[in-house]
Amino acid sequence: MFKQEAIEVIRKAITDEGILASAQQRDNYARVWARDSMMTGYAGILADDKEIQAGLEQSILTLAKHQAENGQIPSNVVNDKASYGTHVGRTDATTWWVVVACEYLKKQKNEALKHKLQPQICLALSCLKTWEYNQRGLVYSPLGGNWADEYVTSGYTLYDNILRYWALKNVAEIYHDEDLKTKAVNTKQLIQENFYKNDSDMVKYHETAYAKTPAKPYFWASLNANGYDVRFDLAGNALAILLDFELDYKAFSEFPETVHEEFGHWMLPVFYPVIFPGDDDWRLLENNYSYSFKNEPHHFHNGGSWPIFLGWLCLALKRKGFPEIPEKIIAQYESLMKDKEEHFREYYSTDQLLPLGTEQLCFSASGYLLMTN
Repeated sequence: MFKQEAIEVIRKAITDEGILASAQQRDNYARVWARDSMMTGYAGILADDKEIQAGLEQSILTLAKHQAENGQIPSNVVNDKASYGTHVGRTDATTWWVVVACEYLKKQKNEALKHKLQPQICLALSCLKTWEYNQRGLVYSPLGGNWADEYVTSGYTLYDNILRYWALKNVAEIYHDEDLKTKAVNTKQLIQENFYKNDSDMVKYHETAYAKTPAKPYFWASLNANGYDVRFDLAGNALAILLDFELDYKAFSEFPETVHEEFGHWMLPVFYPVIFPGDDDWRLLENNYSYSFKNEPHHFHNGGSWPIFLGWLCLALKRKGFPEIPEKIIAQYESLMKDKEEHFREYYSTDQLLPLGTEQLCFSASGYLLMTN
């Protein structure tokens, strides 16, 4: 219903440097952000849109041009100047760049570009290896170190490690590297064993914390030295499903139904449960922002609903043969957009379903393309 409009929003954001975060091209959004441009470019691959794919190639090259000495890909680039993060660096800028650069190489079969990017892709993987810190296989992200940069998750996060696995898997496939293939298999097993309750006798990262942590119908959000964060991370779980991690899908599908019953709609929160003043995690939220505080209950990262990650969830569940929940999410999102002239806002509050944040956001337009692919 809104597919062509979504494509046009993205096309308007394409510049000589690559795909900007928003078609409005203002403020902080008039930049080539690594995660935004890569996810948007991936949606362009799925939609088979040549113009978006051309913008993706330019984004890949712009970000590669500003790769740091240690292999880190910048969080964003504007006017030939790179930022690697403000309070902390962004782990997922590097992983998303590797993942989607490889997806683009698969699509284009451009041998010259494949050869050109290989040293930079390998350097990016080397950077990710250093972020293991303890050399045990999982990357460690600081507080604020990924897309949810004003939220409370940190440590060995599900989302960042799933992306690292995808990066290893894709590079191994593109460059026919058996050592990386083995590394990818081992990384997948580490995630499966340490983020989901199981009866395996494999040694866990944190045996004491693992033994105390209750089973959930989804993958836990993160692991730290002080134990597990067992909240629901929609983005991390969507990517886990997309990449064929093992899950009890009957139990998992019942979980969104319970969240739907609690909230009364299908714009599922990106993190659940919501954090309120007085909760233990509130102190981690209240000072973690750059410009203004956005994480009031049911807003932004704190229980807000982001179409981009609903898109990944819909894509993943449909590919696994579970279309019922995606159909409900798509119907809900389309009904909300029918009622408003402004489409593809950044996120929705989950208490009042208010469309909030930046308008004509490529993130949200891409989410719709992922939903309806």
